[in-house]
Amino acid sequence: MTTGASTPVRPGRQRSQAADDAILTATLELLSDRGYGGFTVSAVIERAGVSSATLYRRWPTKQQLVAAAVASIVPQPTAADTGTLKGDLRAFLIDFSQSIAARREDIAEGLAHELKHNPELAAALREKFLVPRLDELEKVLSRAVQRGELTRRPMTEVAYSLVVGPIYHRAFVMVRPLTADFLAEATLQALRGLGGDRA
Repeated sequence: MTTGASTPVRPGRQRSQAADDAILTATLELLSDRGYGGFTVSAVIERAGVSSATLYRRWPTKQQLVAAAVASIVPQPTAADTGTLKGDLRAFLIDFSQSIAARREDIAEGLAHELKHNPELAAALREKFLVPRLDELEKVLSRAVQRGELTRRPMTEVAYSLVVGPIYHRAFVMVRPLTADFLAEATLQALRGLGGDRA
């Protein structure tokens, strides 16, 4: 007996947001409690109350899971086309400062030590944090060239260091707040550094 052509096909299993949230929350809690060195995926499975298949279907490696969990508490860059390079840079720096404000020091310190000798973790975190920001800055620079605001296009990674370097220095070296006034001044300096003030 053959199956008719009209027999409905079962849809694939839908991803559960509740399971995602439970896994990511458990990951953050364990990273805070035990640090990366004491962190295990099996402990996440137990605390989140999910199956190993559920977790590994979402995040195949420990490094990807940790990167996803840390990224879940940090705002991702938003596409903001303000019509000017200055406005785009300002929006970019505001997004970036918000990601710093959301940083969990109890987790970040342990990961910073681990990154020195764990290239897989470094690659996973780069993919989650740096790559989206480089992509967004690439769009900012491309629009500025199209509008004639930039005549000499810097490499995106070089521009990124120039634009966000002062934010890192202010927040982590000087340990000073990223105020609206500081972000406004940083925007102007970034604009000058990129050559956008001469357009």
